[in-house]
Amino acid sequence: MPPSVPRRRSRRLVRDAGKFPHPNAPSVDQGPQSGIVTIPSKNSNDVALLRIEDLMETILDAIMEGNELFIPYRSVRSAQAEGDSQKTSFVRFPGRNIQEVKKFEALFRILELSHEALLSGNIITKRNIYYQNIELFKSQSTVDDMIDNLAFTLGVGRGDLNIAATAKGLIAGLVDLIMKGGSIIKCDHSHDGGTLLPSIDSIDKVDFRDAKWLLVIEKEATFRTLAESQYANNSKAGHGIIVTAKGFPDLATRRFLSILHSVRPTLTVFALVDFDPHGIAILRTYKTGSQRFEHEENVTVPDLKWLGIRSRDILSCGSGISSQDSQSSDFQHLGSQRSQDISSQESLTFSYDGSQEERHNKRRRVRKTRDPSETVASLTQADRKKAVSIMKEICAAEGLGGGVAAEMEQKSELQRMMMLNIKAEIQAVDNYGDITDWLNERLCNQQQWNISF
Repeated sequence: MPPSVPRRRSRRLVRDAGKFPHPNAPSVDQGPQSGIVTIPSKNSNDVALLRIEDLMETILDAIMEGNELFIPYRSVRSAQAEGDSQKTSFVRFPGRNIQEVKKFEALFRILELSHEALLSGNIITKRNIYYQNIELFKSQSTVDDMIDNLAFTLGVGRGDLNIAATAKGLIAGLVDLIMKGGSIIKCDHSHDGGTLLPSIDSIDKVDFRDAKWLLVIEKEATFRTLAESQYANNSKAGHGIIVTAKGFPDLATRRFLSILHSVRPTLTVFALVDFDPHGIAILRTYKTGSQRFEHEENVTVPDLKWLGIRSRDILSCGSGISSQDSQSSDFQHLGSQRSQDISSQESLTFSYDGSQEERHNKRRRVRKTRDPSETVASLTQADRKKAVSIMKEICAAEGLGGGVAAEMEQKSELQRMMMLNIKAEIQAVDNYGDITDWLNERLCNQQQWNISF
């Protein structure tokens, strides 16, 4: 028999668990345009608490009446695959088999822990939930899926359950995070390669000081290099903030960036990702979200601008062509006209099928860059499949009346990538490990270049 179920003051039963509306997003106080800004408190925690108590009360009624117990359950993945976000199944106790009994116990335990966290105001991690009962959950991935699916079923975000993932993101730069307990995290003192991002729900205020930009970086290695050199404090583009999620962005980092941007919309947010389909997928996740977490609110940065790297950066990185000149080049002929002198001494040119031809061509060196063979590679079949998938998403949005300029630019870059059969890492534009010159040029000239993507 499941643990005892807490009683609630009112008796508002769950009549239709498959049609919970999503709570309204909290109103955002943008605060002053300088100095300290307060992070708005969530009101959706109350909604989550009411819905959990409604569900528990329904279970208690079933126990008292001698009826079968059940928990409504919607799978995010199944809803996406079948295109029906309202289809609800039920996990029953006693179930049809021992597996269903175990699943009911695991779901009830998660609801119980979330209920306790919401009442106490504490945040619990998915990892802690797993280690509290390893035998019950069997694996961390089982806990992760159940939590996301329960949030989806209740029509709330995972954070609304006061359940968070273990911190993954890093931050550095001239910004202070003032915690609800009164402590202050000074992110410009992170000489060892960045400060671990705390949960946005544990932050009371943010002091942006005089930060003028925020750069989200795909690669942890690039982030740590810039953090250790204090680039955000010494950039020619002014003081800034740098953040990384160490690859594909986790929900906690996305929420942090989304809320940070909402309270300071004048702070321009840029993204620096690899020139490959997965880099563009990361860019899109930050900017427009992901299908798996489309029920989550406050996890996107719609105004995110794509700083690089793009095809023009790869073609001009060692050719003596300035970035501004490269931007105005006619890319319609990329497939038929081979790219000349990608490196300063020995260049690689790319044809339609990705074959590489070496030629010696001496020109004046403008920026000391790596040999392209170190950072440029041919697309794999998996890369091409990913690129096609993203372009299909963009075309689908275009057919539904979407197709904004940013997505059209992403589509064009994917087409150029496939036509040239090349991909490249961020390091393709650095100066043997030093990317500061390229960043200074890009960030300083953002308005002149009219970067809006």
